[in-house]
Amino acid sequence: MAGTLVAYFTYSGNAKKVAERVAELAGADLFEIQTAAPYSTDYQTCIEEARKEIAEHARPALTAKVEDIGKYDRLILGFPNWCSTCPMPILSFLEAYDLTGMRIDSFVTNGGGGCGNSAEDIRKSSKGAEVSESINGNDLTDERIKEWLGL
Repeated sequence: MAGTLVAYFTYSGNAKKVAERVAELAGADLFEIQTAAPYSTDYQTCIEEARKEIAEHARPALTAKVEDIGKYDRLILGFPNWCSTCPMPILSFLEAYDLTGMRIDSFVTNGGGGCGNSAEDIRKSSKGAEVSESINGNDLTDERIKEWLGL
């Protein structure tokens, strides 16, 4: 039987907190997406790094891969809104695998910027997967998470 993987990228820790709760409620495995070269801890510098990566369509190197992505039929992604889309490490992660036939849901933590173009960018990087619209990950209650995931 295939399972669910919650994979997340976090900068400030917000996406991690939500991802941990989603994984717990869904009975899913949890995987942190981490870059080989860390982003600046200075927020303004990090924004400039993110803008540069987006402009260059960069795919930052990651520290690890999921050993057997084939054992999952559902992927739940969590990440902060970076310049109206997902962070480029999310796209690095997606493009490392054949996700054909997988369902991908995502939540976006943000400071008021919403989900931006994240779902569309996820679709472009995960050919053959069924990608739902991203949802706002701020203040997700257990009830809302269960409703969203159909639990």
